[in-house]
Amino acid sequence: MISFKRISTYVFAGFVAQGAAAIAGLLLVRWIPAAEYALYTIAVTMIGTISTLTRSGPQLGLSGALSEAWPDQDRAARALASALQIRLMVSAIVMPLVLVATAWLLLKAGTDWPRLAMIIGILALIWLADLKGGLLDQVLFFAQRANRVQSLDSSISIGRLVLVVGAKAAGQLSVIVALLTNLYAVAARIPALTRWSREALARTRPAEPDPAMQRAMRKVALRQIPIDLLTVLQAQLAIFFLTDRGGLFELATYGALGRIAQLLTPFSALVMAYFVPAFAGQRDRIVPRLMLFISLSCAPAVGLALVAWQAPEYLLVFIGQQYADQAWPLFVCALTLIAMGVANTLWAVVAHRGWNRWAWLRLPIGGLWCFIGPMVLSLDSAASTYLFYCGFSVGTLVSALADLVAARRRGEYVALFRRSPEPTAAPNGG
Repeated sequence: MISFKRISTYVFAGFVAQGAAAIAGLLLVRWIPAAEYALYTIAVTMIGTISTLTRSGPQLGLSGALSEAWPDQDRAARALASALQIRLMVSAIVMPLVLVATAWLLLKAGTDWPRLAMIIGILALIWLADLKGGLLDQVLFFAQRANRVQSLDSSISIGRLVLVVGAKAAGQLSVIVALLTNLYAVAARIPALTRWSREALARTRPAEPDPAMQRAMRKVALRQIPIDLLTVLQAQLAIFFLTDRGGLFELATYGALGRIAQLLTPFSALVMAYFVPAFAGQRDRIVPRLMLFISLSCAPAVGLALVAWQAPEYLLVFIGQQYADQAWPLFVCALTLIAMGVANTLWAVVAHRGWNRWAWLRLPIGGLWCFIGPMVLSLDSAASTYLFYCGFSVGTLVSALADLVAARRRGEYVALFRRSPEPTAAPNGG
């Protein structure tokens, strides 16, 4: 069973972490001119691209392996070592392409060559830091140490906020300094996560990769790469069309509203921290459990949409006077968060169970939307771009439902609604 006491503790720590991160982000929106913040938006988008392309597939493989191996510490350690090797393999394929795309977007947005080189260098360092620590938290989630991870993230977020305020006070705040604080937020997690994961696995040194696990994870990761490419293409197309059709202010608005959306991160983080481990052993009452997960993760976005509809000024005040007339884009952003939350929560819980054979459906559906969306939407404003981004949730939802049906046919769970009379495996989520 899921412990709501542990979830509430996790969410509270998450509010501290994301509250500090949101304040830092909102201060950057206020203190960096819109044209400069547009460059920061591009860079932060590419940080998400790097994380998605290099981590998603290996993380799926690791979650599937841990679902079978946990609580066997030796097998879990070998699963982690195998996932790290797979992530290196995937990174060698995608990182050069991502950095070239980043350079092209930054040049199109008007940056100069010295600043371009510094931004690319910082993004490479962020990838290197995330490569070291980006998979360790998944082991800690299965070891029921999610609260400890969130507490660490809280202290790091507060530290980053102090750095942002200090840079402003010293008159040194810039796009480069802002990105360096992002690097700090990733790198500062490594020592503690490394120590805690070794404690959870009862090891003092890393395990050797398991060839059989590597083969299985490689298959999952390679199958996931096209899906991840579509995922990051969504963000890249948004940036491209706004830069090309809308200009730097609309691009800055798109990024600024994302700072408000960041307030919901503690709830979306529940998916990986609690819902994925909790669903790992579920064999009955599948639909009620999924509806619970979706409701918990999306309720804050519904609240945000209500505020954006009735009193948008209370939210827009956070991002400054220059964005005070962006009530409609804010409301569209909130609706997008609801749609993406439903689809992504369902997909994450199902796919991290190892049920992602129909994930390829996102490719033709998403590809069709890439073709149709720019023809039916203007894509010259933040609002129309959020609507475009929202359209991709259809493919995610369809593929997750298809995998849920396919898993039923394979006999991987016994009941959609009723409780099975046979004993079920105890969930790992607490």
